[in-house]
Amino acid sequence: MKTLYIHIGHYKTGTSAIQKYCAEHAGSLACNGYYYPMSGRAGGPGTNHAALSLSLAAQHGFTPPPWYKGPRDVDEVYNQFVQEIRDAEQSNILVSSEEFFQLALRKKPEAAIAELKSRLEEFDTKIVMYIREPMALLKSWHNEVNKGPFGTGPFLTFFKNLNPNFLSQVAVYDQFAAAFGSSNIIVRSYKKTGMEHICDFLEGINYPDLPSDKNPLVVNEAQDINRIELNRIDKRRKHGHDDVSVSKFGTVAQLESRIDKINASFKKIADRSDEELTSDLSLFNIISYLRTLLQPLIEQNRINPEAASLLRDAALSIEKTDPDLALLMMQTAHEIRPNGDFIKKKLQAYKSDQ
Repeated sequence: MKTLYIHIGHYKTGTSAIQKYCAEHAGSLACNGYYYPMSGRAGGPGTNHAALSLSLAAQHGFTPPPWYKGPRDVDEVYNQFVQEIRDAEQSNILVSSEEFFQLALRKKPEAAIAELKSRLEEFDTKIVMYIREPMALLKSWHNEVNKGPFGTGPFLTFFKNLNPNFLSQVAVYDQFAAAFGSSNIIVRSYKKTGMEHICDFLEGINYPDLPSDKNPLVVNEAQDINRIELNRIDKRRKHGHDDVSVSKFGTVAQLESRIDKINASFKKIADRSDEELTSDLSLFNIISYLRTLLQPLIEQNRINPEAASLLRDAALSIEKTDPDLALLMMQTAHEIRPNGDFIKKKLQAYKSDQ
């Protein structure tokens, strides 16, 4: 029985680099007993197996992203793929698409993943997933999504609306483990970049000849942090959306409850990886990052002053229970509205209590 390694992502864990390497080095992979199929590839330069993931995800309620122009007939896609695997001389098969992650985020994930398993039942399937520290993942995903033509809502709203399973990642593990068995799930922590990351991936699937080339490998560059909010605002205005950088985000207690649940869930999957990760996700760190995002707008006097009121009120709600966070929020409010008398008085009072 052939062994099939399905690399499912996560997003923003060096998947594009892995796919580019595997596509460009398919020959050497094959010589070492690992086959990177042509069938099932689609999207971009054709380095990933998006047709396998997205044709199936579409059957379970997921709308493929605009860039996907590949086939939608899931039977056709999998029939061609399975036949190519059967014909391959190699005993190890490797496919990669971060869109497989979407199967575990469906309303009925068990059905979506069960179908994947049934279509590949003649193979010994191993699932390879990378996990990333939630705060870093949140920032990187926000950066990535804002590369798109429409941008996103404000950063705090973006966090509030993001599927918590996307950040905690354990639900994805649980769903795939329930279908394929926990012994067949390979969990790696995202901790390296470039060719070191490629070697980490290949080591995880027991590849026998790790590349010695350690030259930098950059595939998917992030936006300059000093341009993210400026670009986001411009895109929102262009398409007739709001231009605020801070909108109503609920209460501080609601945000902190959400963070606590994400961190508790993440710990479960972090304990299963090759190297334990500790979450840095906290409301203090989220507000600190928001403050960084806002600086270019503040310097150019392009920020909606109502943002100061929202942060001011949030600070007032926690000034007795979390003085450090209240100070950070009031400092940010003051930077947005430097002439606000009440904000200045409160900020001075907070500082004197430190």
